Amino acid sequence: MGKKRSQSFLLNNKVAPTPNRLYATYQLLPSFVYSEKLKCYVDKEPTEDEEALVPEPHPPPTRKDEIFNVQRFAEVDARAIKAPGRLLKEPLKALVNYLIEGYTDDLSKIRVIYRWITNQSMDTIKFPKNEPSPTQSQYQLWRIKQKKGNYAQLVSLLCRFAHIPCVIIHGKLKGTTYDVGDQLDGETHYGEWNAVLIDNHWRFINAYWGTCAEGMEDVQEWAPVEHSLPDGLESDANEATGKMFYHCDENYFLTDPEQMGSTHLPDKPEWQLKTEVMSHQDFEEMVFLKDRFFNLKMKTISHEKCHVYSENGELEIRFGVPKEISINADFQYLLFRLKNGEDKSTIRYDRFVFLHREHNMEVLVARIRSPVADTFKFELVGKDTTIKSPLYDYDWIALYKIIFKQPKDGREGCQPYPETPVIGWGPGRALLEIGMAPMSHCTGEVKTDENGMVEIKFSPKSAGGLANLAYTAKLYTGGVKQTEIPDRVVHRVENGDVIFNVRAPWREEYALHLFCSKPGQKNEPQNICNYLVVSNQKHHNGSYPKGFQDKLGPSKNFNEFGLTPSHVSGMIYTDVDEVTLSFQKTKYIDLSINLSGGEIKQTDAHRLITRQDTDTEIIIKVRLPSPNAYGLKIRGTATPNFPHEDIYSYIIDYRRQSGKKKKKENEEKQEETGLSSIPEILRRKIQQAIADRNIDDLESAIRELKGLGLPTAQAAIDSAEGELDFLKVRKELIEATDEKNYDRLTAAIDEVKKKQYEPRLPRELAAAMAVLDRLKTIQRLLHAIMALDQRTIAEIRGYQSPPPAVHCVMKATLLLLGHWEEETEEWKNIQIALGKTGKESIKRQIGGFKIESVPLDVALGARDLIREFTLEQVRLVSAGAATFYVWVHGMAEEIEKRAGEEQVGSARPRTRQRRKRE
Repeated sequence: MGKKRSQSFLLNNKVAPTPNRLYATYQLLPSFVYSEKLKCYVDKEPTEDEEALVPEPHPPPTRKDEIFNVQRFAEVDARAIKAPGRLLKEPLKALVNYLIEGYTDDLSKIRVIYRWITNQSMDTIKFPKNEPSPTQSQYQLWRIKQKKGNYAQLVSLLCRFAHIPCVIIHGKLKGTTYDVGDQLDGETHYGEWNAVLIDNHWRFINAYWGTCAEGMEDVQEWAPVEHSLPDGLESDANEATGKMFYHCDENYFLTDPEQMGSTHLPDKPEWQLKTEVMSHQDFEEMVFLKDRFFNLKMKTISHEKCHVYSENGELEIRFGVPKEISINADFQYLLFRLKNGEDKSTIRYDRFVFLHREHNMEVLVARIRSPVADTFKFELVGKDTTIKSPLYDYDWIALYKIIFKQPKDGREGCQPYPETPVIGWGPGRALLEIGMAPMSHCTGEVKTDENGMVEIKFSPKSAGGLANLAYTAKLYTGGVKQTEIPDRVVHRVENGDVIFNVRAPWREEYALHLFCSKPGQKNEPQNICNYLVVSNQKHHNGSYPKGFQDKLGPSKNFNEFGLTPSHVSGMIYTDVDEVTLSFQKTKYIDLSINLSGGEIKQTDAHRLITRQDTDTEIIIKVRLPSPNAYGLKIRGTATPNFPHEDIYSYIIDYRRQSGKKKKKENEEKQEETGLSSIPEILRRKIQQAIADRNIDDLESAIRELKGLGLPTAQAAIDSAEGELDFLKVRKELIEATDEKNYDRLTAAIDEVKKKQYEPRLPRELAAAMAVLDRLKTIQRLLHAIMALDQRTIAEIRGYQSPPPAVHCVMKATLLLLGHWEEETEEWKNIQIALGKTGKESIKRQIGGFKIESVPLDVALGARDLIREFTLEQVRLVSAGAATFYVWVHGMAEEIEKRAGEEQVGSARPRTRQRRKRE
């Protein structure tokens, strides 16, 4: 907004008086008086009764998604959108009466007002040439168009006629006049928005932000990177057109305080509606989080402030992604360099960002390094791919200003990452859609061993799911210019798993792209997964032999030849210079054997192979000249004089080990006494226990693993014990949530936060927090009852012929406490109950009230007894009865939530001990 407030708001508004008050956190007129309770100004001094009707600012007990679903308000929205244009020439009161006609709940009323405002296009409304009459509704829109008024003031006026308490809040905004890292001031970043009272709780609305998006001022100091953005997304560093684009943004209707607090800072801290308020400095320094961050329910893990400093030219920014959406969430990024003098370089700085996932895709990691010492702006964007609306696309999640105090490894030494693939780095949705799951490497980065080699393994999600697919792999150099390196990757299928072996040439970064095709597929193979391969090997590696890029192991027609191999795997590892393998045969077979690789000349290859044939077996011995990778191709025919075809393909990886290392491995093998398969079995048992969340099985597997006494197992033990602790914390959180015990639940939530398990327990923690908020609401309602003085209860008891609203509220209250309607139909019996003292007093009974003791049908009956009255109607006749009304409403609502929709739908409300015959 960035506009000063104006006292002309009221001076220029000739509106009919209403019984409702006008509220604002600043003094609209000199006649406005300050309310210490409400922490805002009111148009005139409220009476004690009037002030009691409106609660002080406090955090809402529920989140927006617990009370509002846009689909359920489609009819309300349609009414607002189809409101006739003639209403613009009628008074505001007539406009509001039309909009809210037939709606009895405040949520529907404020919704129809919000949607009417967000449907008004200032660019297309035809205003009269002269200033409209102040008595007409269009006058308020005209004032906004002329920048003499604002949306927050319009919302306040409409709510006043709808009898909904509404506060105009003023403060600082991170809006179109803000860029990440800016210092905030009251002129440039000033704005106004609203809090409206719904069901006795304050909720935020910003109709201006919900109505339009205006282009930013031209930001001259940022140099945009030449990087293709996602479709439908433009950088917020582009020049502004000045045109207003109108739409309805649901982010700013009933916005939760946490989300609102990322961009709105009220001058009155109480109107943050938070338990722990944020200071101006904290607001200014915090990371710039946008609406999509909250839509995706993400968390910041590593950096909470918008300024990020790197002393060595490299850093990582980490975010938590909820498990339930992680596979369907797509992320991309933008990068801008701060212009520091003339920059004639053609460096693509976006190539210096590596974005991938960790921890089962629940942690998003952005690794950024810089070839220069300068300041950059990093913008993370993303979307939920399950949302198919044409208006939905990539949008901003978080923005940082990054200050690199020095380049990474010097300007020449810092190379860019490989080009980011379309489907990103690491296992993701493309892999899972074809039925593959990563078993060895679950992040986007793969590190080779000290020899520059790595084995990457995938398993099928269902039995036999991968055998019929055809696989290819390509390895590319990193750096500025990417070049494919042939013969560096081979693969095989074993026991249903697909295994890729990579042989890096030298100490460097590489891009590994994996592809697959389905049988009969004619188009290009599908890219299913990509890895950044990092090698810190000590020596250069030769390539794999040519001609082995198709699947290793048996050929497609292998079973037709009647052979059984001694070495089933197509990859043979050896540390000696001779390998013996054999094939059992059941019928005639004519074989040819070809050895290649290393420095072998084809003319010399046959001298390295010796072969022995019997009636039932073919034995092959291969001598290996030096450590290297060799290819052994077995070809043959079962029909004499027919051409040979491929039967089996092997890669023999010969690595000579030092005597010391070899001796150590032999000793370990002797100690294992033939139980070498035990660690693998236990590894699978641990994985299964973790997957099943079975604490007993996991504890048993850990005990077995410890009992082996293997030094190499310590990392696995530590990891398993970490998972065991996580499962125990999760179990306690779930049980405390189900038990709904305030102290136990608070302790369980604190334990989750203490051990930083929030990113891994988003759904469980959200459920726990929701229950905790509900328990807090119950406590707050109880305190409100206990705060009633005896004089207030005596006033209620003193009615000789009470108003219907008071009688129904007290019947509902006593029904929850065990008094049937047969007893409370007569007011004198309620008077007797209200007159009791000591343990039988109504306050003592409510103080000891056990919500779990009330049957669902009784709770529904209490709800029905007060259904025809609103809180405002009860307050008008009795402030004390209104307190009991809120308590009954809160208890009935909580009992309904605990029962669930299915039970509520089938239950019949009950108010009498004996049901009336139907």
